[in-house]
Amino acid sequence: MTDPIVVLEALQRSFSDAISVRAVPSGLAISSPFYDNSGDTLAFYASQTEDGLILEDDGDFLPHLIASGIDIQSGQRKQMLDAMLSESGAFWDTETYGIKTQPIADGEIGLASVRFLSGLLRIRSLEHITRENVRSTFKEDAVAAISRHLSSSFDISERSSLGADFADFPADVVLKPKSGHAGRKLGIFLVNSSTQFLEAELLHSEIERAQKQDKVSAVALIEDAKKITTIGDRRYQRAVNRGLPTRFFRGDEEQAVFSLRKIAA
Repeated sequence: MTDPIVVLEALQRSFSDAISVRAVPSGLAISSPFYDNSGDTLAFYASQTEDGLILEDDGDFLPHLIASGIDIQSGQRKQMLDAMLSESGAFWDTETYGIKTQPIADGEIGLASVRFLSGLLRIRSLEHITRENVRSTFKEDAVAAISRHLSSSFDISERSSLGADFADFPADVVLKPKSGHAGRKLGIFLVNSSTQFLEAELLHSEIERAQKQDKVSAVALIEDAKKITTIGDRRYQRAVNRGLPTRFFRGDEEQAVFSLRKIAA
């Protein structure tokens, strides 16, 4: 069995050789043994203040997330970011978008640096996590917008069907005109993959087969125009040509939601 002392000494040498500390105008620049998603060494800074040392990143990562279309200022993504940083003793500055710690004593810099570095590594996963969970985030945003703008005219339910005849085709959101409001019930599918678009197509076809277009309608509310590539150009064209109502949400959220009134009319 390998001697644990030998392994410990090897690990200590590897980590110590990979860490560098140099003086910079703001304090100390610390280079770690780890790399970010672009392949650059993950580094951070220790800045001296009147209250103690503050650890902080270079301020580039969060603006990069925002530029990539990842909203960190509200909803599920903000909660994830805040939780990851809080567990590492850090927070992000909403004005500068830098990530930093509260002031620490000089003697605490070792452990604090390990925790801070752990936080910087964890939040790098946000780019991947948010892509995997993008449907639930999109759903959260879309349902909130629908509720905000249409609740006075429609009864709104989630993951339900348009009625007994369409029980096998549950939609993400169902809009039913309130008493005194004329119009059709809508089964809305929140689309950012080919699967949800196919579900909208199937319900649309079933409504036509049952000849109930005057009472109910399926709608594909697509996250953004880029998702056409995911859906497939030919499938999208075929569905639209066959009458499936489609709308695009991101970038024009309010008008996309208001246009559902016209579909229901």
